[in-house]
Amino acid sequence: MDVSESMINCQFNDENNQIMEYHIDDLPDEILEYILNLIPPYKCLKECKFVCKRWSNSVKRVIDHKNAYFNKSILSGSLEWSRSLTSSTNHKNVLISNRHSHSTCTYGNSMYVFGGCTGTSTTFNDLWRFDLDTHKWNRPMPIGNYPSPKACATMVYYKESFVLFGGWSYPSTYPPHQRRKLFKELHVYCIKNNRWNVINCSGEPPPTSAHSATVHGNTMIVFGGVSVNYSSNNDVWCIDLDTYTWHKQATSDIKPQPRYGHSQIELDEKNLMIIGGCTGPNAAMNDAWLLNMDGPIWTWKNVTMNHSEFAPTRIWCHQACKVGNHIIVLGEKKQTTRPKDMSISAKILYQPTAPLRVNPVAPQLRRKPDIKIDRDENVNGKQGRFTDKSGPSKNISGHHSRSPMDNSIDQKWKNGLNHDNNHHKNKITNRQRQLESLRRMEERIHNKNAIQKLLKRRKDRFSIFCLNINTIFDDKSTANWIKYPDFPNIGPEVRILYSLVLGKGELIVFGGIRKELMSVPGQTDDNDSEVYNEVLFIKPPQYAI
Repeated sequence: MDVSESMINCQFNDENNQIMEYHIDDLPDEILEYILNLIPPYKCLKECKFVCKRWSNSVKRVIDHKNAYFNKSILSGSLEWSRSLTSSTNHKNVLISNRHSHSTCTYGNSMYVFGGCTGTSTTFNDLWRFDLDTHKWNRPMPIGNYPSPKACATMVYYKESFVLFGGWSYPSTYPPHQRRKLFKELHVYCIKNNRWNVINCSGEPPPTSAHSATVHGNTMIVFGGVSVNYSSNNDVWCIDLDTYTWHKQATSDIKPQPRYGHSQIELDEKNLMIIGGCTGPNAAMNDAWLLNMDGPIWTWKNVTMNHSEFAPTRIWCHQACKVGNHIIVLGEKKQTTRPKDMSISAKILYQPTAPLRVNPVAPQLRRKPDIKIDRDENVNGKQGRFTDKSGPSKNISGHHSRSPMDNSIDQKWKNGLNHDNNHHKNKITNRQRQLESLRRMEERIHNKNAIQKLLKRRKDRFSIFCLNINTIFDDKSTANWIKYPDFPNIGPEVRILYSLVLGKGELIVFGGIRKELMSVPGQTDDNDSEVYNEVLFIKPPQYAI
């Protein structure tokens, strides 16, 4: 911002109707700071420091006030949702496609997004940058060796670079019901040079996806995920980001269960925290573990979670984010969650070969047709009825005039005729059964479509949950869920596999996939899911002077 841009003149008429001029430097400090507080807290606000010494001091106070106000709003539960206007799909500046299971990092005044996949599991290897000042997307178009298209990879920041590891993707030469391919690739993106570099390492871990990673000093710590034989694990792997050498870290005997879809929180250089995750389909974990990285054998310790009544239903595929001494988790309230709402996540992350299926119509909505089937059987096992053989054959006049040989020939002819009739009747009966089976199938499909059209769909809304970790380093290693005010339906629709990162005085949510749930318990439509590309913000409310 140029100095001349700050010289905003205003004209007023005094009591004597004389024109008096004022400019922005005549404003009190409180008014100036209020105006500066309306500027996005990124590049534009920093540039305001170079206007003059007074502005520089005011900007410093505004930044400190923003951080304090953000932490205070987290404690009081007064955070508010907002949506970026340029993230609407109707805006001409939006280029990034809808996606979920992507990787996200923040750097400076930008948020970077790599990869992810669509609702049909088509994966990307593109890199996008979202300007947090202008709220516009830009694709950098890096040079170098691109990573493979993938989802559920981890991307962390280290020394002006992003480190990308693992992930999964469908093999391009196979149909979609084949097993997904897991990766152990390690790529480094240099932000200044806009270049991807592939790193060849020794002793690397097996191909892994849906894991977690954090950076401590010059070491990246990787925990859990789906790896060998598509099963989850609880291994800890470390890589020196200066020499790019891997090793598997020895840990204590007491450790978390194998899991994937969890969150990993950096507490300090020697401690990290694992929260949530899932051990398998419909097996979510709401626990938390503390890993101390002192000594040759690192120690796991289970964290006691108090006030679980204020916790989300489950912390899996809902990324957690640390703000000061608090951890923010998004999710659903316990009373609004259906028991089947983990199925789509399990299909995406845990069941690499399972195709999406349509659940049957609810039992109370099925109609049972009244069909009477003849189950009597004759001696040959054929359905039909016996013919009367007890009486002698008679001619038209009623006299017994036929010979025994004629009677035997006639009887054989009648038996053959009866056999043909029975065979014809059996064919008709089988055909009727087939038609009835098709009719029932058509009725089920019709009922299912009618349910989707007539019943109102239930759209749960995001709620914000906060975990206080002030006492996590005590002897008992406790953490406390904070009771937040109940503000129904103020957040966006619940989704999973989104990204949640910390900006400056705000939290940023991008992407994800939402699963529609029917009003009838247990009824879902696997084809009715929605993938997003919108950017959402969680920030304190604006204050007035």
